[in-house]
Amino acid sequence: MTDFDPQARASAAVRPTRRQALATLGAAAGAGMAAWLPTAARAATTTLQCAGAYTDALFHTQNLQQFARQAGEASQGALQIEVVTNAKLMPMIEVIPALSKGELAMGEIFMSNFAQQYPLLGIDSLPFIVRSFEDAHRLWEVTREPTRASLQEQGIRVLYAAPWPGQGLFARTPVNRLDDLKGQKFRVNNDATKFMAEVAGATPVDIAANNLAKAIQDGQVDAMVTSSTTGVDSQSWNAMGIFVDMRAWIPKNLILMSEKRWAQLPEDVRKALETAAAQAEARGWQLARSADEAAQRVLAERGTKISQPSFELRRTLDLMGEKFAREWSGKAGVGGARALISYYAPAG
Repeated sequence: MTDFDPQARASAAVRPTRRQALATLGAAAGAGMAAWLPTAARAATTTLQCAGAYTDALFHTQNLQQFARQAGEASQGALQIEVVTNAKLMPMIEVIPALSKGELAMGEIFMSNFAQQYPLLGIDSLPFIVRSFEDAHRLWEVTREPTRASLQEQGIRVLYAAPWPGQGLFARTPVNRLDDLKGQKFRVNNDATKFMAEVAGATPVDIAANNLAKAIQDGQVDAMVTSSTTGVDSQSWNAMGIFVDMRAWIPKNLILMSEKRWAQLPEDVRKALETAAAQAEARGWQLARSADEAAQRVLAERGTKISQPSFELRRTLDLMGEKFAREWSGKAGVGGARALISYYAPAG
């Protein structure tokens, strides 16, 4: 005979087993622990990839990697940025379209490489309108907002900008005026250098940067406009003992982010990114100065004679700068023209 007590069975059905009780207790303890932990520690880590354009040894890359570390620290580990260097993630030319579509989280570009699509981005490579890092920084300050607005229309956010050393003139013989380059083999790599060759009566030669050292040694180049750091990399002293530090232009890199990816981040992570970006921009300007100074020391040690432009050469360069500025203003629209006016005639 089997005992049957409906009330006892109902009571047993609702009474938890020992295993169930322990599981419930563990869940409650876990919930209590989660409530005690800081928000950043509880949040899942967001990992974003950044398409770096250059080698690990370059100061731009080192600055970008430090930016990634600082962003992670400032977010208390909620954000991890993986910097993929040397264009291994994607070529630089594909970065802006990928950011615009949200296919890439972050990327590095050389600003004026995109001047054809976005004329405003060509302002930092306008020749002969800056003479120093201070000038270049002031030019960026008046350009920052229109640049930000222009790229934001494409779904892209500007995180920070960092410059390269200024462009100077390397030559085999002294150059006190542009005519001194007449008949010489002059390397051209943009509209400004092509125009210089034309005005000077020089013979233009087109040589890629990775072939420059051999071309110099083989006598294929008599003069070129490039940075002090490229002069060191290409061992310019093998043929060119003159460096005129004319700061023809001081171009920049931009570190950009997809607005779509930005919008997916929590507010505290965004603030961490902004803080790290501001630090990276300030550091980037100082690193460019230091790189320029170090390169010029090496050039001098190798026997290169370093000088500033003569009065006559500077006057010619200034006139050329005005020509390029006028032409650029016609392409860059109202925002670009206003930025250039603000640079030449700052308020106050």
